[in-house]
Amino acid sequence: MPNPASTPEWKQLEVLRHDFLNTRLTDLFKKQPHRFHNFSLCSHDLFIDYSKNFLDAQVLSTLFSLARTQQLPEAIRKLARGEKLECGLQTIPYTALRDKALTPKSIAGEDISSLIRDNLFKMERICNDVRSWRWRGLSDKPIADVVTLGVGGAANDAEAVHKALGAYQTNSIRIHFISNGDSAQFRQLLCNIQPDTTLFIISSKSFSTQETIANAQLAREWILQQSSTQTALRRHFIAITGNRLAATEFGVDENNVLSVWDWLPGRYSLWTSAGLPVALAIGMERFEELLAGANLMDQHFLQEEMDHNAPIILALLSVWYTNFWSASNHALLPYNESLELLPALIQHCLMEANGKSIDMMGESVLYQTAPVIWGTAGSSSQHTYFQLLHQGTHTIPADFIAVAKEPIEGGNHQNFLQCLAQTEALMLGNHSVTTQTGDLPINDQALPGNKPSTSIIMKNLSPRSLGQLLALYEHIAYSRAIIWNINPFTHWGTELSKRYGQNFTDQSQAHDPSTQGLINVFNEWNAEPKSIDRNSKEEPSYYF
Repeated sequence: MPNPASTPEWKQLEVLRHDFLNTRLTDLFKKQPHRFHNFSLCSHDLFIDYSKNFLDAQVLSTLFSLARTQQLPEAIRKLARGEKLECGLQTIPYTALRDKALTPKSIAGEDISSLIRDNLFKMERICNDVRSWRWRGLSDKPIADVVTLGVGGAANDAEAVHKALGAYQTNSIRIHFISNGDSAQFRQLLCNIQPDTTLFIISSKSFSTQETIANAQLAREWILQQSSTQTALRRHFIAITGNRLAATEFGVDENNVLSVWDWLPGRYSLWTSAGLPVALAIGMERFEELLAGANLMDQHFLQEEMDHNAPIILALLSVWYTNFWSASNHALLPYNESLELLPALIQHCLMEANGKSIDMMGESVLYQTAPVIWGTAGSSSQHTYFQLLHQGTHTIPADFIAVAKEPIEGGNHQNFLQCLAQTEALMLGNHSVTTQTGDLPINDQALPGNKPSTSIIMKNLSPRSLGQLLALYEHIAYSRAIIWNINPFTHWGTELSKRYGQNFTDQSQAHDPSTQGLINVFNEWNAEPKSIDRNSKEEPSYYF
């Protein structure tokens, strides 16, 4: 794949961007009576309106041409088959994780389809045992609380989906998530649950993640206070890991160790056994609906032509704004409180996959890649950072996500209407200020509008529709990576953060002066109290 910035299409897009300098979105609608129809599409349970963007047929056609030059269609086909790209990069066929047909696929000669199938069977067995009360704790009582210990994709993504699908929980089992290395949150939880009815899920690919294992050791001690036998650990711990030996040495029964694989980045682990907390809450049948929804979007991505392909179009829009409008931020705004944790999940997906500065050939990129993804749920955001969206100086495209049908019949549609109102307000603004408030000049009250946004409407908030939405953003990440000529499957920055965090307790390790100064502050403030000589001119030791 060539450097995208060296292609004729890139040069053409720079010219087209200049043509939009004085363009208003409202003028585009006036000139194009069928603009909404031409710049929107429906894929199963998602309707996507991208008409409120600085886009016309010529820009979109040029973006499609750029995608073809970057060999995106072929890269999508290779992804589905788990084949290497032209540059030699091994694709990770994450779509296989939700392929019910379990089409044979292999990586480095290993049949991953059978691994996925066997893991789902094991996950279903555990899920059914816990939900049917066949799984019993030390006192022979059924499980009442499940506590997931993990960080990143190993737990945070499952927590986001668990919250989103709360209306589908069909049992009384309480699901908890602990990801903070600070044990205060965990200790508080332990005060409110009982050891003989609590099941812990340790979710760590390496079984060595510092925060996770520290919490797991605390849980282990808590259980062993009730019974010092290995039976206690076997009845109260499940491990989701690629390090089976470490898990069994910890005390987890081998039959209760579910696999994750080295070849799979953590941001795709929701679709594997790491989704067990979700399945325990909503049932395995509903979890399979989540997988089926993702598979629907997979098939859309693999089969639809570019001009009707939602992930490709949204990826190209992101490239358009990032590289030609200098948009370094992208807001994600779900108008449903159940989707409160969705921005963090999508942030993980997009920023870890696309936050790269080295291309597939090992050269430094000379153009911008991933924008910063941020956002919160619901109308509360209107009372905080919407001021910046309306009157700030940054170009910040926004994705507004709304749910058309509430899970409860006759539910309040205020969130949906508020969502539509905000996209309209960002586009139209307010130019009719005729009064003055206090000492503020009239111009200070004027809102320019002309702010771009995309609306993604979910038919309902079901496992199937949520699966489609999550897969949509995964495919956006892959498409952007191919166009930017970067590897979407590595995360060396994440690995470096882990390594530094694990090694930082080594007292003999040398540090830069700033970091050492902060360590000195910490040590001094945690030292035994001593009397202070207020007449002393000696500076504290943490100053240099």
